[in-house]
Amino acid sequence: MKNLIYILTILAIVSCSGKEERPKGILSEEKMALILSDIYYAEYKANNINVGPDSAETVLRHYELKIFEDHGTNDSVYKESFKYYLEYPQKLEKVYDIVIDTVSLREQIQNAKK
Repeated sequence: MKNLIYILTILAIVSCSGKEERPKGILSEEKMALILSDIYYAEYKANNINVGPDSAETVLRHYELKIFEDHGTNDSVYKESFKYYLEYPQKLEKVYDIVIDTVSLREQIQNAKK
């Protein structure tokens, strides 16, 4: 089901976007949005387990490393990409539009399963 969300999101973005002009080594808007969506979900999970704040931070870091691995990147590329998008508010807005759609779709799927 997770792969279906990614495929639908990517198809929607690709169909609406033109050529991307970003420096080499910067994550695409789509990939950045998917990583951010996964990180926000990981933050939610880490904050809702019965451990102290320090332990939750350790759990979150573990989740983040797994997310980067799953997306074929690392935290350095992610941080540089985030800095890049902070410099271009319109591009950052597009990224967060995808994040919002992805998170909403995940929530709908979770609610449908219940």
